[in-house]
Amino acid sequence: MTRVSTLQMNAVTVGSALGVQSQYSQAEIQESSGLIASDFAGLGGTSSNEMLNLENDIGQAQTWASNATSVGTRTQAMYSSLGNMVSTVTTLESKISAASSSADNSSLQAAVQELQKTLVAQMNSQVGGNYLFSGSSTSTAPVDLTNYQSSSYSGAGTNSRYSYYNGDSNVLSVRISDQQTVSYGVTANSAGFEEALRATQAVSDAAGGALDSSTLTATDPSASSSVTAGTIDINGASITVNAGDSLDTIASNINAASSATNPISAKIVYNGSSYALQVSSGSSSTDLTISDPTGLGLASTTYTTSFQATMKSALATANSAVTDLSNQQEAVAVKSSELSSAKTQLTTYVTYLQSSLSGVKDVDTAQAAAKVSQYQTQLQASYMAVAQISKVNLAQYL
Repeated sequence: MTRVSTLQMNAVTVGSALGVQSQYSQAEIQESSGLIASDFAGLGGTSSNEMLNLENDIGQAQTWASNATSVGTRTQAMYSSLGNMVSTVTTLESKISAASSSADNSSLQAAVQELQKTLVAQMNSQVGGNYLFSGSSTSTAPVDLTNYQSSSYSGAGTNSRYSYYNGDSNVLSVRISDQQTVSYGVTANSAGFEEALRATQAVSDAAGGALDSSTLTATDPSASSSVTAGTIDINGASITVNAGDSLDTIASNINAASSATNPISAKIVYNGSSYALQVSSGSSSTDLTISDPTGLGLASTTYTTSFQATMKSALATANSAVTDLSNQQEAVAVKSSELSSAKTQLTTYVTYLQSSLSGVKDVDTAQAAAKVSQYQTQLQASYMAVAQISKVNLAQYL
């Protein structure tokens, strides 16, 4: 009589079933999570170390890419602001050229002062609350004309002045890799900025000087300086002169008083060093020229020789400002392009690193699904085997 024991077979079969069940559970977790393992222990030492290195590299590259993007936005704003400054100074050049050949520039100072305000606003441009042209003092407006020195218009365009600048001289930079740092800053105390402000200030001072001396203080050679208005009589024609009238206005009023019975005319003439009011009467073949209007209490709003010299100097300064600002704009464009290229390269690098990281920690979902199906079949077979063994008893073999 042979005795059969099923204890060992049962233990082996159940153990096999439990092993398949564990593999089936792990395959299900991988399929649902998309990960090879839920912790570093599951990955193993080599893969865990590789994963940590890749994650660190990705984080660093993303930081550099973000820096390149942020600074790229600043450089684009710098480029735009510099271009606007060039346009403003170009307008100033046009006004200076026009003023040099105009007989009436009474509105010049106000126009140039508006251009200067526009320049200040452009130089104080901000991005995200940070000033673009203050160096590292990004919370401080770089340009403030409160203490800007105003000099007489005689030779005003010859001396550089930087009292307007409140920033520092630090040139900003950004790191975009272990080996590369890009310097991109432009400060408002550089040549183009200073020249633009100096040119506007010189013209404003000059125009203000001319206008200040154009106030009518007397209308008759024998009148006292306290007389601020009166009349001019020419062959019986009475021309009213108001305080502050320029020679141009007076000449216009004289011409308006002309009649067929009393033809009179007036014009402004240049005598080589200054402008004068020339009055003609139809009853006389000789013109009356007032060559010393200031001595009469009259003065011209047009420019004297010294004023014209200042206009010439200011125009040269404005020309230099346009050149220097354009060069700075071009340099900023180069930096902006460099940052854009770096951003593209870093983005590509991050994609590569993320792909490598995926190869370390991510599971092949199709393969995981196939394993789930495979282990499910094996597990069902193991359960059936255990069930069959459980039905076997010793009595059947006795």
